[in-house]
Amino acid sequence: MLAILVLLSEEVAYAFNLVTPALPNMAATFQTPNIAWVSTLFTLTGAISAPLVGKLADRDGKKKWLLITTGCMALGSLIVALAPTFPIVLIGRAVEGFGLAIVPIVYSLMRDIFPKRMLAVAVSLATAGIGVTTITGPIFAGLLIDNFGYQGVFFALAVFPLIIGALVLIVVPESPIRVHTQIDWTGGVLLGATIAVLLFGIGEGGTWGWTSWKTLLCGALAIAAFLVWIQHAKRSDHPLIDLSVLRGRPIVTTLVTQFTGQAVIALQFVLLSFIVQTPIALGLTYGLGETAGFMARITTPAGVASVLMGLLVGYLAERRGARLPNWIGFALMAAGSLFLAFSHKEFVPIFVGYLIYAFGGGLISAAIPNLVIAATPVRLQAVTASTVNVVGSLGSAVAVQIGFAILALNVATVVDGSPIYGGSGFTTVYLLAAALAVIGLIATLLMPHGRKSQSAEALT
Repeated sequence: MLAILVLLSEEVAYAFNLVTPALPNMAATFQTPNIAWVSTLFTLTGAISAPLVGKLADRDGKKKWLLITTGCMALGSLIVALAPTFPIVLIGRAVEGFGLAIVPIVYSLMRDIFPKRMLAVAVSLATAGIGVTTITGPIFAGLLIDNFGYQGVFFALAVFPLIIGALVLIVVPESPIRVHTQIDWTGGVLLGATIAVLLFGIGEGGTWGWTSWKTLLCGALAIAAFLVWIQHAKRSDHPLIDLSVLRGRPIVTTLVTQFTGQAVIALQFVLLSFIVQTPIALGLTYGLGETAGFMARITTPAGVASVLMGLLVGYLAERRGARLPNWIGFALMAAGSLFLAFSHKEFVPIFVGYLIYAFGGGLISAAIPNLVIAATPVRLQAVTASTVNVVGSLGSAVAVQIGFAILALNVATVVDGSPIYGGSGFTTVYLLAAALAVIGLIATLLMPHGRKSQSAEALT
């Protein structure tokens, strides 16, 4: 039963790790400059729906909603695999996005059905399973893309959830616990509209012009929707995001590190996919001219490094607190991103820069959950964890959209209807990643928590 729940968690991670290497292939197939939306829409849908689905699972049954969200993953993947046009691809990815609720539901179900003595081990195994996908995902993606195109990835992502879902139906028991609560549908719509309009404006700003009335209108509408959402959240008894938990330096600095950390992680993986697969013959200042499968030569060692650093965090957090590995992690991410900003033409520098970043990414990925616990009183940890997940997803979505907007300002040529970005764009986006990592580092240094001797109750 535990193995099935671990596989469920991996299913969500594969929706990132298998799809990102396929983005160049998809951009060429659909001849679109808007390929960023394949990642952004998936993350955005998940960020908004996960808190809502989590409450529905508490009310109606966690196993029931695991099956529903797993079905969404399978259906959305099948839609993408069979999509004749790019808009249909985006519809499929939006449906897939509901599957992002799987991981928090899995953790919650574990808490309900496993004995307390087994809970820590179960959660650790699920977390480790997600980490393993950073190693295996690019390998599987390369095999599928190189032999079957991007469709192979999405057919695999459609079949895998069906198999795991059948096992859940047969083996996993339903939670006996029910929590009757109101669902903040209005808050979900308002926050979703805010982020969607903002990201749409960012994505099209390069085409429209950053001072055009269309871009400015998107910005104004996003601000207006955000202000309405803030007022709604303050008045609601059961808001989508409880703004009361966002007070105080401990949680604010932790949220900043979550946003910036996930933003850098998303940018690094996306940029690597395009650098590896861009043809050398184009004569650009980047491009290895390799297949998707070649990415594994870089990502597999980096994934191993990331997992090892995650294990090291447990040792350091116990003795020195989670703040130390977090700031070291952000420093390494900044160093790796800065190195890659000026060295992304040859394999060896790319390998070294990405490995440096991966050491840092592994540290912060394991340290931030510990910092959330340290920053939050026990009575607020569930709602805070939900908020942190939303903020991390938004960090990924916003960063990818901004990154592609920057790349779109530096198009070197167009091949078969698909833009080939200039090298200066990659330099700029890597510098953006480095700047985000520095912001995360500063936020970590400003944390009043995360040292061994402190407790969240003492900080509040």
